[in-house]
Amino acid sequence: MAEMSIKERNLLKELEGGFKLERSPFKRIARELGYTENEVIETIKKFRDSGVIRRIGIAVRPERIGQSSNALVIWEVPADRVEEVGAVMAARQEISHCYDRETPIGWTGNLFTMVHAKEEAHLTNILNELTEATGLHPVKILRTVRELKKTSMRYFTQEEDES
Repeated sequence: MAEMSIKERNLLKELEGGFKLERSPFKRIARELGYTENEVIETIKKFRDSGVIRRIGIAVRPERIGQSSNALVIWEVPADRVEEVGAVMAARQEISHCYDRETPIGWTGNLFTMVHAKEEAHLTNILNELTEATGLHPVKILRTVRELKKTSMRYFTQEEDES
């Protein structure tokens, strides 16, 4: 995507803040930012098609919908299998995040998955199925004790807004 216009940047800033609960969010955004509703929708499509955004969705708090066994699961995946194993993990609806990360010194594991399950037995079943599908065992299972913060990421700082 070419350089982003101020108008496009303002639309992206509006999107990163999340949607208000309203009947016609694109219409309100258009009115506030000087777009037509169709321009908002087409610009969002352009953002998606160019890879600026992946999708627009909702952020659910798993524990509030009965997903009480949540864990960050770390896997040691050989470099030549990261794409293959990552695709298997990412295909699971119970996995909300799947990242290939650098392995810190003194640490084991390079593939990180966030797994959401209704109960501990369900979490165990998911991990067993992933082990069977990949031939790999979790290196570490870090269960969620409580959520301290969950917000949408903000990509534009106040300093950038003022410049």
